[in-house]
Amino acid sequence: MNWAKKTLAVATAATVLLAGAACGSTRSGSSSSSSTKKDAKDISVGISMPEQMLERWKKDGDNLKSALQKYGYKVTLQYADSKTDLQTSQIQNMANNNVDYVVIASIDGTSTGRAAEQAKQNGAKVIAYDRLIMNTDAVDYYATFNLEKVGKMQGQYIVDKLGVENGKKGPFNVELMAGSPTDNNAGIYFKGAWSVLGKYFKNGTFKSLSGKVPKSADDWQSIGIDNWDRNKAQAEMENRVNSFYNNGEHLDAVLAQNDAEAMGTVNAVKAAGWNYYPVITGQDAEQANIQAIAHGQQSMTVYKDTSKLAKATAEMIHDMAEGKKPSTDTSYNNGNKDVPTVSLKPVAVDKDNLKAVLVDSGYITAEKAGLTD
Repeated sequence: MNWAKKTLAVATAATVLLAGAACGSTRSGSSSSSSTKKDAKDISVGISMPEQMLERWKKDGDNLKSALQKYGYKVTLQYADSKTDLQTSQIQNMANNNVDYVVIASIDGTSTGRAAEQAKQNGAKVIAYDRLIMNTDAVDYYATFNLEKVGKMQGQYIVDKLGVENGKKGPFNVELMAGSPTDNNAGIYFKGAWSVLGKYFKNGTFKSLSGKVPKSADDWQSIGIDNWDRNKAQAEMENRVNSFYNNGEHLDAVLAQNDAEAMGTVNAVKAAGWNYYPVITGQDAEQANIQAIAHGQQSMTVYKDTSKLAKATAEMIHDMAEGKKPSTDTSYNNGNKDVPTVSLKPVAVDKDNLKAVLVDSGYITAEKAGLTD
């Protein structure tokens, strides 16, 4: 009898314990579910942009903030004035304020890693914007354009304009500049350009009187322009012009990999007083550069519709906020991991399609583009 009572008591206790555990599990699951999905007004996003002196970054920041606010999220937007320490500090402050998502367009993709890691440790999701954050596991997603395609467009434009594939043999004088040595994207841009231009330097169709030609695509930093700076690009091109093209030598083309470098080149040519402009490439479709294209000074730019990039980034964040996995189409390796990536298509723009691509789309007015001068 005592044995039966004891058995019954143990069974009863076990039943109660299991029931309590089941109830506790249900509450915990409910609580966890509700904690992973916040109301839109309670979701905070921090945006760190490298600077706002370049027109494109100002547009990027404004477009992204607007796209996120349409979902009802709280948004903090900060610019780092091209100072890596300031950007790191700004990101760390966002992390300390427990933002849910951090979007980072890095000045230096390597030095930003530690701040991204702090944000990650504080529970934030980290999205690299246009420039990949290197050598860290903290990056969840990456939003950018087809980087290698940008460089290929620039290289192919030079080849086409010089008529190389139509039988013109040269040799042509072509000067090369790459982007900032601290920007991982710059290496990918140059890889794309070199995949088109490299064979022509090797067979003698192209040459550089300055001798500043990398041994391979991997050696791109040797011709990099710090921080993509216009003044530094101008000083570099003025030095090359004065040293190697001041006795009537003809400069046929310049690979400038963004519009700041392109404008620096345009200014260097103006200062030289030449009666012609070489083929000059660019990237970003800055207003001053669009005008330079309209006036026959700069030859082309690669247009990256940053409103679409902002929209894609905002959609990524919205998907995560809704508990969904964002849709991606490729990945980029940052040295530690393959980062899932949304990669958008760039568009080459010159005088022939400037109006159709940039004006008719509403990106810029005909007046601001210099088409009414």
